[in-house]
Amino acid sequence: MKKIYLLAVSTLIGASAMAQVSVTFRVDMNGQTVSPDGVHVAGNWQAAAGYPGDWDPSTSELTDADTDGIYELTVTLAPGDYQYKYINGNAWGSDENQLPPIVTTGGNRIFAITQWHGTVNSDVPPTNPDGEFVLPAVQFNQAAPAGLVPVRLEIDMANETVSEQGVHVAGAFILANNNPWTPAYGTCSNVSSTRYAYVAYTTPGTYSYKFINGDNWGEPSESVGGPCSDGGTNRQIVVDASGATMPVACYGSCDPCSEPNVTFIVNLSEACTINPGGGHIAGEFNGWSGQPMTDIGSGLYSISMTLDAGTYNFKFQNGQGGWESNVTGSCAAGDGNRQVVVATPGEIVTYGPYCLGNCESDCTAPLPAADVTFRVDMGAETVSPDGVWLMGNFTVPTWQDGAVQLTDGNSDGIYEVTVNICGPAFFEYKYVNGSVSNTANEEFTGLVEQLFCLIPNGQGGWNRFYTRSGEPEVLPDVPFNECGIFSTQNLFLGDVRVFPNPSNGVSFIELENPNSHSLRMSIVDITGKMVRENMLINSNRYEIKTGNLSPGLYFLNVVNERNERAVYKLMVN
Repeated sequence: MKKIYLLAVSTLIGASAMAQVSVTFRVDMNGQTVSPDGVHVAGNWQAAAGYPGDWDPSTSELTDADTDGIYELTVTLAPGDYQYKYINGNAWGSDENQLPPIVTTGGNRIFAITQWHGTVNSDVPPTNPDGEFVLPAVQFNQAAPAGLVPVRLEIDMANETVSEQGVHVAGAFILANNNPWTPAYGTCSNVSSTRYAYVAYTTPGTYSYKFINGDNWGEPSESVGGPCSDGGTNRQIVVDASGATMPVACYGSCDPCSEPNVTFIVNLSEACTINPGGGHIAGEFNGWSGQPMTDIGSGLYSISMTLDAGTYNFKFQNGQGGWESNVTGSCAAGDGNRQVVVATPGEIVTYGPYCLGNCESDCTAPLPAADVTFRVDMGAETVSPDGVWLMGNFTVPTWQDGAVQLTDGNSDGIYEVTVNICGPAFFEYKYVNGSVSNTANEEFTGLVEQLFCLIPNGQGGWNRFYTRSGEPEVLPDVPFNECGIFSTQNLFLGDVRVFPNPSNGVSFIELENPNSHSLRMSIVDITGKMVRENMLINSNRYEIKTGNLSPGLYFLNVVNERNERAVYKLMVN
């Protein structure tokens, strides 16, 4: 029988620059009369492994050193997609010729590896302590190893931008060194232009699994509902005594891929620096995992996907994990997230282009970069030996991964750090007493009632916020986990009320102003854009008309004749 193959080797990640992976081929010859010419394996990997050429049935011989009937051969290969088949002898015609489609592509067995398979890593999950890839000992000319049945999982990525790390699958029956649910282990083979497949071996039963667009849980993973799900967000497959084949479905769906009907566009031109990873999107439709978007020029990034009728919350990112700040306006959900509505099945929807953090399409140029000094009073706290930290959406990378440590040089209990901030005027942040990897160390954890210095983060928590001027600034020191004096910012106006808040058309600011300051007020939106300015406050109660303001969060900046300032928050419905 002549060799049959569908695809040439295709590397999953720049293989030539990657470390080689130790790959062990194994075939169970028990029950077979082994040819005196030996047992061989041939495939599209042989030249890469140092043999004279690919698909040569006579050069790659397996041996059975312990005489258990399992013949083995270990080679080193670069990351990529591979095909192979075993030969009981050393010539075509004695090769496996009865393999069922469930375990083959183009008549050949398949497997795929990435650099992870060759990396010895026993400390950080996903673990791979052996640093090698060992193929299951399948029975010669049969579908699966003895005592097991095959399962073929295949997914269509037609509507996705496939990660450079490839497509992976994780589940209880896909074992990495006996460690289930390890995405990096289940590397799928690219079996057609948009389809990816993985062959596993297990016992009959009902199993949950899901695909990942990447190789770890930080990458976009499916969130599947409907008839193919396990009742949660995973897929489910029932395996009987003959095995099982998953009907080819579209990534994130139980149905075959259809034409994308929702297009998202984000404008990153106002960002001080566009992350090398470009625009990403994370929401209810991809498990809140950052999914890469396509660069379409002029700072715009786009992605199209197929979404069923429904309402979906999401956010854009400047690079994976580079979350935009809380979003306000007509395109927002009201909790800091964005929202898109697909009213009817198949409805064509274009969302955007919108700038980061708002519903505007005309992005303002970023403010000049400037130093901002943050100060937090830890006098009432037991300071963790792990230190006091600042994290926010202005660091690179954002939040925990880019956290910076504050210090108390003069031992007065006030911890400080100066950060050069570039990009939008408005930013969010919070302090952490101890390791930033433990959310229990953050300020305002579990807070149920919003304070005036906080803004909901859209994830069920709270952040501090500030609108910078573009000039160097030193923020007042605030007590850890409290708002402190931050509301007045050096301007004392006595008792101040802003009501009703949220506003439905008209609100009032009521203040004592015991020192009879001459006061003017400006209104700034969440992006730092001035929407009204220099309004003279000449009485103790001032009317604020909000009917022509878009829904969202605004800041009332009140200044006196000495340019001392107080800031108050107003929500508009």
